[in-house]
Amino acid sequence: MGGNISRILNPASMQEFWGMLNRFGGIDIFSVSGRQMREQRGRMITLPEIIINTDRLSELHSINRTERYIETGSMVRLQQICKLGKIVPAALRQALDCLYGRFLRNTITLGGAICGISDYEPLAAALIALGVRFELRTGSQTRWISAGRLTGPEKSGVFHPNEILCRIRIPLDQWDFTLCRHLDAVNEATGECGFIVLLARIQNDILSDIRIVFSGVQVIQDRNRETSLLGKKLPLAKKDAAAFTNLWKNSLPENVPAFLRCRILSFVESAILNFTD
Repeated sequence: MGGNISRILNPASMQEFWGMLNRFGGIDIFSVSGRQMREQRGRMITLPEIIINTDRLSELHSINRTERYIETGSMVRLQQICKLGKIVPAALRQALDCLYGRFLRNTITLGGAICGISDYEPLAAALIALGVRFELRTGSQTRWISAGRLTGPEKSGVFHPNEILCRIRIPLDQWDFTLCRHLDAVNEATGECGFIVLLARIQNDILSDIRIVFSGVQVIQDRNRETSLLGKKLPLAKKDAAAFTNLWKNSLPENVPAFLRCRILSFVESAILNFTD
């Protein structure tokens, strides 16, 4: 390891943890993620001057299930989520399987994947589509935010001083239709790839809810497009399906690269045809 020798702190309780944060203000327990360490090119790995070891903080490593949610601590590893099996919503299971190899799933925590600063965040699509929420906490206050708040390069500005991500709440809502696609990189251009999710709920042959979210170097979602189909009786008329695809075509952000634009529209068009005659 290069640079100064790191000081490692080992709190035995959350109360002790908050005391350390207050004493050494400005510490970010996600400041060096597995991805950032892999991207260091030298023969020596640079680590922060102060490291807080959370191994003894059971609250950050816990997984609890209720009838409506799975709640995990922020330090739960991705592979632990996968091992829960079919109780995990299909969109999240598929995202973890597509985006992270077994080694990475055993290395990266869910909190690290969410909070790590990166220009490329394909996991966000599944989290946003499923309505996942995050608990942010200081030593004295707690608040919940939507998954969409912690995306993009400005996500660090969401946190208050000495506030960390403690829990992730994953809804166990039933979706009748889940379709995901990993848009692989072409010539290693991250701007041309990402992950896209479609969820649909059907009640009495009526499309009662539909969500489509893409994430990569940016998040693309528009509830106005989705609500245009709500209440439609199934199977959809071909003209309604075509109109929905055109809504996407006409409202995609202008900065989406041409090839990625074609891939997103191809997904939307083929996915929506599942609901036609």
